[in-house]
Amino acid sequence: MLAPEQQQTLVVRVDQKVIQAARLLQCNTLELENLIEQELTENPALERIESAPDDTETRQTRSGRGNIEYVYDGAGSEPLETEIDPIGNVVDESLTLREYLSRELRTQLPERQYVIAEYILDNLDEHGLLPDFDCERASFETGAPPEEVEEVLQVLQSMDPPGIGARSVQECMLLQLRYLREQGEGNLLAERIVEKYFHLLIDPPVRRIARELRASSEEVEDALKYIRESLHPYPAYRFRPPWGTPAPSYQTVVKPDVIIRRNPQGFEVEIVRPRWILIVSPQWREQYEKIKANPSAYPKETVRQVEEYVERAEKFLQNMEIRYRTLHRVTRVVIDHQFAFLETGSHTFLKPLTRTQVAAQLGVHESTVSRAISNKWVLIPTDDLVPFSDFFTPTLSLHQAIQEVISSEDPHRPYGDQQIADILYQRWGIKATRRTIVKHRNRMHIPSSRERKRRR
Repeated sequence: MLAPEQQQTLVVRVDQKVIQAARLLQCNTLELENLIEQELTENPALERIESAPDDTETRQTRSGRGNIEYVYDGAGSEPLETEIDPIGNVVDESLTLREYLSRELRTQLPERQYVIAEYILDNLDEHGLLPDFDCERASFETGAPPEEVEEVLQVLQSMDPPGIGARSVQECMLLQLRYLREQGEGNLLAERIVEKYFHLLIDPPVRRIARELRASSEEVEDALKYIRESLHPYPAYRFRPPWGTPAPSYQTVVKPDVIIRRNPQGFEVEIVRPRWILIVSPQWREQYEKIKANPSAYPKETVRQVEEYVERAEKFLQNMEIRYRTLHRVTRVVIDHQFAFLETGSHTFLKPLTRTQVAAQLGVHESTVSRAISNKWVLIPTDDLVPFSDFFTPTLSLHQAIQEVISSEDPHRPYGDQQIADILYQRWGIKATRRTIVKHRNRMHIPSSRERKRRR
């Protein structure tokens, strides 16, 4: 008879509160409203007060550029410990698409190609496509040969979700079709249709396609059905977390998540909140306190239900505060780094800034910063509504910077190449030798300062 054995195993379990905090942080304003409505429906202990009180609590913090005001519309709670970063340790189920792609690329590429990979990822639009991507331009801006840029792009396009990194919807669909073929689920006729008749897919001429491809109308119909059911023109949508709102809503309604205003002392920041307040229902709270004081006086099911709903409501409100506080802290750091951009609204004044830098300054994980800015919009003092991701520029385009300097020069006293190099360093922190300026200026077909003066 075998003797029973005891074994110790380590099982890592992530607190549901931490997972919810990560989900709330990743939501933009529209997604947050939907998630709150869902929580109100599911939890009777969570209550909404429609009108905010006049004495809205405000708390002020200091920024290197002046006062920043953080508006609290909620009932208020004790400040959360800002050094703690529970969200940064959430498992991959809350991973953003960019984080996932960056991690995967770093496992498949040599270190020297990381900068190419990050450049490509920075050019992905919200659909997961690269509509304006040009290998020659990428080569120019990263300093890598065009062939190497194409090589890194192909690695990206081989990853999940299928179709990621395509330069057009047609290329996206072809990548997905080739992926399905590799999985043994392909349809060669569908591939030929997308290759030759993509522009006609909205209202495909079935008989013409059948005649030209030497297939029956039934086969073409089946292939078109396969295309409709198996392919998606926007690969990023297939990576969106289950709590997210379908991305098409962004094209119809865009709301700011953060508002930055100019005032005499500096910049004022408002984290956008619903204009109503969430609280734990007073009736449920009272019942909860009575049960805690004398649990034996109530049925076990009643005790379990009241404790579950009230504690769930408390956790939800705490996680809401974590979201607002984290978003506010990230915004503070961004303001300090991108002061010139906020003053002018010109993207040429953006300084190089990465999520890693912000995370290090705040003492949080990089994934926390990524979630904080994911799919969010900022209304800046120039009344422009810009994606939060615009504030992050790992590598500023050298040719754009040179063009900006030259376009702003005095036509009668144009800058010399060394002056341009000095201005690049002073304005953006870009180090470039005079020789580098000459090389890039010639590639851009910009004449010398003497020739520019003569022409003007």
